[in-house]
Amino acid sequence: MGIVGSAAHTLVAERAFRDKDAKADFSTRDDAFDSLVRLHPILKEKYYLNSKDQDDDPYETTQIDAVFVNPNGIFALYSLREVYEYTRFWAVGSGACFALGAMHAVYDKYKSAKDIAKAGAEAGAEFDTSSHLPLNIKTVRLK
Repeated sequence: MGIVGSAAHTLVAERAFRDKDAKADFSTRDDAFDSLVRLHPILKEKYYLNSKDQDDDPYETTQIDAVFVNPNGIFALYSLREVYEYTRFWAVGSGACFALGAMHAVYDKYKSAKDIAKAGAEAGAEFDTSSHLPLNIKTVRLK
């Protein structure tokens, strides 16, 4: 699980996803969406989530953007409970478009996920004025 936004989101999410009522399951896109629907009232009631964002938002926001990577896929979760499934890579933030383009360009040329991710992050930092280096990469091996 990777979360962007407020530092408090990580602490809250770690606890909220363990809540038995959340029944958190990120096996499929539909399971992830259902988990977010169950999670929203928990965030509001137990963790005092301020679900107000823009007046014209169609739904209350969870204020959290995140990614879950597991053996079933890459699932990006967004604050209005949008869930997208990716098969190769994902990026978030103001430099995401540059990062996605760079990763797409090198995906079939580079052998390691670390090198692909590095190319994306470096492109984001190079072309987006709100993105900066240095870069820290941690590789996680799935069982």
